[in-house]
Amino acid sequence: MQRMMTRKWLVPVAAALAVALAGSAPASAKSAEGGDEAGLIAVGSAPIPFALQTPDGDVVEMQDYLGQKAMMLTFWSFFCGPCREELPLLDELTKKYADDGFELLAINLDGPKLDKAVRKYMESNGYTFQVLWEEIEGVNYKTADAYGVVGTPSLVLIGKDGTVNWTHVGREEVPVLDAKIRKAVGLK
Repeated sequence: MQRMMTRKWLVPVAAALAVALAGSAPASAKSAEGGDEAGLIAVGSAPIPFALQTPDGDVVEMQDYLGQKAMMLTFWSFFCGPCREELPLLDELTKKYADDGFELLAINLDGPKLDKAVRKYMESNGYTFQVLWEEIEGVNYKTADAYGVVGTPSLVLIGKDGTVNWTHVGREEVPVLDAKIRKAVGLK
């Protein structure tokens, strides 16, 4: 009897796992140039406004940067290995292009329940970019869902012109990130 019960639950669990894995974007997903990637907001469109809290309780509104700075939104999780590999690269590029009007907004999908761990991680690595807590409503992510995020890390680059310039799901290499950021801030 125990054996039948185990098999009875094995198929639905395996099916659910297959669906979940099919929805995840591979780390080597290709970047979008003229359209969206894996459901992310379309390149060329206006970004969706948001206001999210920092770990210190300050509110950052995306609208405050539009038309003034280029910004990269990175949707990440503390438990995402590729995210933790990419954050140092993004921090380095943020420092490199800060004087050119570039800002990184790192939207953490775990929420404030991981405040201590995220703060310790940020401090121990000397990161200077802003972390924002995603608003989680039940099982939905307010900002990530609006941007079409289905996997982490997900990147959305918004140019100084106030439009989405580039999107990417998965970890990206520095030369590609550098070239995209240079273009977004208006450098050749």
